[in-house]
Amino acid sequence: APIPASGAADAPATGAFEIERTLAEVLGEERAAGLTAIAPPDRPVSWEVYVPSGYDPADPPGLLVYISPIQSGRVPQNWERVLESRNLIWVSENRSGNQVHVQRRALYAVIAPSLISADYRIDRSRIYLTGMSGGGKMASMVAVDHAHLFKGAVYNCGVEFWDKKPKRLEQVKQNRYVFVTGQYDQALRPTRRVHGRYRQAGVENVKLMVIDGMGHENPPWREMEEALAFLDGEEGDD
Repeated sequence: APIPASGAADAPATGAFEIERTLAEVLGEERAAGLTAIAPPDRPVSWEVYVPSGYDPADPPGLLVYISPIQSGRVPQNWERVLESRNLIWVSENRSGNQVHVQRRALYAVIAPSLISADYRIDRSRIYLTGMSGGGKMASMVAVDHAHLFKGAVYNCGVEFWDKKPKRLEQVKQNRYVFVTGQYDQALRPTRRVHGRYRQAGVENVKLMVIDGMGHENPPWREMEEALAFLDGEEGDD
């Protein structure tokens, strides 16, 4: 069960918990009605959330939006310690895996900051996007299309290069991106290739991480912390 941040019954919850909201509740009925072709405005949607135990609106956390390749949006094993140390809230839609239409997955990734900011104060300069495998490919599309919203992204074992020049390429160049793959990952060569294409396009704030012994999976927590430190500007680029 979620724990109130200050012990008060009406205080924002911390820890891991699940919430349900409709598109209309997040965006308002008028805006949601305009998106009916993508998602029903009044259908409840389940989200996995993790809020650091030390949540303090005076020192607002960043936000890490995760696009899952499977039905569950839960925090990967041991990543809670990274969210705590980096002061990041986690949010991921459940039942939004690779079988779900790309427009719907993209929509719910983009509205996730609005969902969380309704109850928590967040640092909007630290809104990041990540995903694994097919979720990583989705993240690479959404992060570029919405570079004004997501200031950085971590692509885990899945990434795509844009089909045409992004409308916000200058903003993309200001953001930071990490390309994570494993020594035995089936996406190793595509990840290397797309990382190189980012650099060729003039996106200099990029980092490639090839993890020894890792296959097609989310990285261990230490490597994920390294990736997030790069997004926070604590490490140099390649």
